[in-house]
Amino acid sequence: MVTRDFPKKLAITVVADERVLSTFQQRVSSWFSDGTEVLVTVTSEVDEAQLLASSPTEVRAFIVPLSAERALLTFSSVTPPAPPRHLVREVRLREGFDELGLERLASVTHSAFVALTEGVEGVERAQAERELGAAGVTPGSLSLPRAGAPVPAPVPAPVPAPAPAPAPAAPPIPPARSEPAPLARPAVRAQQPSNALLFAAGYGVRLRGAEGAGHGPSLALGVQLWSGWTAFDLQLSGQYLFRTEFEAKPFTASVQTTALRAQFGVEPRLRSSLFGQASFGLGADLARISASAASPSADNTRLLPRADGAQWRGAGELTLGLLRRGQMLDVGVYAQVIFVFEDVRYSAATSDGEMLLASPWLVQPALSIQGRFRSAL
Repeated sequence: MVTRDFPKKLAITVVADERVLSTFQQRVSSWFSDGTEVLVTVTSEVDEAQLLASSPTEVRAFIVPLSAERALLTFSSVTPPAPPRHLVREVRLREGFDELGLERLASVTHSAFVALTEGVEGVERAQAERELGAAGVTPGSLSLPRAGAPVPAPVPAPVPAPAPAPAPAAPPIPPARSEPAPLARPAVRAQQPSNALLFAAGYGVRLRGAEGAGHGPSLALGVQLWSGWTAFDLQLSGQYLFRTEFEAKPFTASVQTTALRAQFGVEPRLRSSLFGQASFGLGADLARISASAASPSADNTRLLPRADGAQWRGAGELTLGLLRRGQMLDVGVYAQVIFVFEDVRYSAATSDGEMLLASPWLVQPALSIQGRFRSAL
């Protein structure tokens, strides 16, 4: 059960270069939806005396890099009259504080805060000091490294000279291994980046056969939901294809198309900031058509174009793309296949019957680029 008097403020001190962590406070804050205030400060070295210090007004956390592959997290809280409670987490990293590493640190930070809040985990200071020692850090006896530097191994104390005729000396106790004790291993829950609202703008080109190449801007609005490290997108989109002329002899025709779609897509993570994207959409194209007669000739003096009009065409599309994810802005490149469900024909009625003038493709390839903004829900 959540403690009513548990502080709603999380103060994090990170031993790192401030430029590396310019967005870490926002990244951690995005995990909280209960009004918890997150404050991140950066220092070049840690104060051992404060490593397990606690305050009744905030939860204090330290993030200390032990190497490019390991980081140590400590959490301290106190709700009087109960004694202080602590958590120690060791997090495995791939390339230090890269984007994936920061996201993992944010996830562990959130899960540890929740564990302290709900009383699921937490140990007394003596136990926390033992867990720090198992990880290779002892408050008050070991100066912690600057960001990115490896932790030096403890120097063994010199062995005193034996007295005359000594009894066989006991074998020296081997130094503690750098692996964390079982209690110090992080209990990381499978969590994911926050869900978000999506707003996208792009530009694309579409090959339509007899109607020529259409091109124009697009807009999309949707929502992104996360499961594990895969995102699921639901959105509504529209693309305006500028009016283009084409030949449907003996006429010259033009068409302006507005494509409207409802889309469902998935975005699996390929690398730390690179995602694939696959989506399926259904909707319709609104084609506004106009035609004019070409120069009079013996073949077309009896043929007149129909009045300008509009036509709805059912359509579906498949999209594959690559997306580079930034802090708030994503940039993607996409290949599409549009399926037109209507058999569109441009024809003319003559004394000999209907004459087919032109017919656009039913399967139309397309390419587009897109920039997308995200806003956390």
